[in-house]
Amino acid sequence: MRHFLVTLLALLASSVHVVSFHSASLPSKSVQGPLFSADTEQASTSDDTTTTTSSSNQKISVLLCPAQFCVPVDYEELFDNLQTTRRANIDKGLQLPEIGTCRVAPLPRTEWIKVARQLPTRNFLEATLSAKTTLGWYFDAIEQALSEIYAIEGADTKVCIIAHSIGGWVARGYLGGLAGSSTAVFQRTLEQCSSLITLGTPHSSPEEALVDQTRGLLREIENTPSCSPQALADLGIDVTCVGSAGVDGSFLSANPEELVAASSYLPLMGKLGVKGDGITPLDLAFLEEPARKVVVENCSLTGEPVRHAHVLPTPWNLWDGSAPSIKLPEGYVSYVSEGVLPQWSQYIR
Repeated sequence: MRHFLVTLLALLASSVHVVSFHSASLPSKSVQGPLFSADTEQASTSDDTTTTTSSSNQKISVLLCPAQFCVPVDYEELFDNLQTTRRANIDKGLQLPEIGTCRVAPLPRTEWIKVARQLPTRNFLEATLSAKTTLGWYFDAIEQALSEIYAIEGADTKVCIIAHSIGGWVARGYLGGLAGSSTAVFQRTLEQCSSLITLGTPHSSPEEALVDQTRGLLREIENTPSCSPQALADLGIDVTCVGSAGVDGSFLSANPEELVAASSYLPLMGKLGVKGDGITPLDLAFLEEPARKVVVENCSLTGEPVRHAHVLPTPWNLWDGSAPSIKLPEGYVSYVSEGVLPQWSQYIR
């Protein structure tokens, strides 16, 4: 029953993917220290090979693009577990590149409610929303965080973008130029971004979907050549898509979590009998080659299935837009958990 209630609330808080607001400035998480690698016995890639990390003296900074209604403090667990993974690999005698400044795009949850600006518009009703108009708030936050990284590390620092859920396709839109930005920060990022890792991102909205939850935003990104994996690869950006097959979706199951998952998968896929992370179906979590596909299913430490998020967003907490989301119970495993992160962290490069 506990997992059912937690998953149901997470679904209600996380399944809407249309947003619009103007960014605000907030302190963001900063973590510095050497980078890490990890074994990938629990993860499979598109070519079913295990990838190892080569040594490098190049410093890499990290930008985190958050999930909907998540706030910067919610990703402290991710950064903490990166350090744990790093120490474990140093103990193995691995030579690792160095990581510089880390930033989370500074988005308080109060900004996300401005989606209401798009609700009465014709473009919303016809599912033809423009990324430049609708996602300007998120693009601004990305540039703010990147500007801080370059100010601290210098213009020649390499940048890895880690993007959770909706943040994955927003990051693609930014790198593909849909922000319409002509700033020095944007131009520098096209040169310095070395990798993009998406975690549980729904990268496509198939024709069979029962509803377009993004009201045309994702379709625009899908149909823009400069946002494609090949275009990003041509810029020198190594793209990795991480998805979970840990949670079945079935309305016939006695498992409440599978019932809730089915209620998320069906509108997105238009069919039943699929796997995913409880929110995002596995089939939607990947891009075509040359993007890398990494499937995670279980935590290597506990064997628990990998779920969409490690926190329960609290969009109703408008009196403190920067307060942490509700931490899910211990044992509720997600992409950022200590036993899961090593399955994809070696692709930070």
